[in-house]
Amino acid sequence: MVLRDGKRFVLGLVPPLLVGTVFIVLFGVLVWQSQGIAASLTSTPGFQALLAVALVLASGLLMVLLFSATTLAVGAPLYDLISEDVDRAEGWLGGESQPPAEAVADAVRRLVTVIAVSVPVGLGLLLVGLVPVVGSVAAAVGSALFGGWMIAMEMVGAAADRRGIRTFRARHRLLMRNRWLAWGFGVPTFLALSVPLLAILVFPIATAGGTLLARRLLDLPERD
Repeated sequence: MVLRDGKRFVLGLVPPLLVGTVFIVLFGVLVWQSQGIAASLTSTPGFQALLAVALVLASGLLMVLLFSATTLAVGAPLYDLISEDVDRAEGWLGGESQPPAEAVADAVRRLVTVIAVSVPVGLGLLLVGLVPVVGSVAAAVGSALFGGWMIAMEMVGAAADRRGIRTFRARHRLLMRNRWLAWGFGVPTFLALSVPLLAILVFPIATAGGTLLARRLLDLPERD
């Protein structure tokens, strides 16, 4: 559906390319310094390795979520148009997307919310990752589930906005109508966005997928 308008698809690659370049550099520096950071916090070799792995996992989660939220903030007007095209192709006859200035302002506010929610969770997963043997696996699974949920909340955003569903809590309730469907979309998208070059191609497509996900969820009854 996105590729039918090649121009918008190509333009949709620009924000994740620009934002992704910055985040890849930052994450690369963090990975390079992770062993040194761990060594500065503990002198126990085995614990240093665990701490370095946990630090990379927690930072990877935060990087993917902040990359997605930042890209949506930078390219908000464009991704709203992509979402609107998909919505109308599926029969949406409601109002149009927000004006560009309002779309960017809302995206920036959501970016702040993502940071406020993700940082404590990232720190929690960092501590989980320090548990010997099972910690790294539990932290990786937890990162995928939490990251997938947050990504799904971001990607349904444009379609949800057009229907007056704009707050963090309201979007959470929307996903709760079918949490497995939300995770089924969000976790693979989160994992795809974790791969630097693939993330650039996935982003405009995930915007369209999030619109279709929102439409399916809106057809379901709201859970208590």
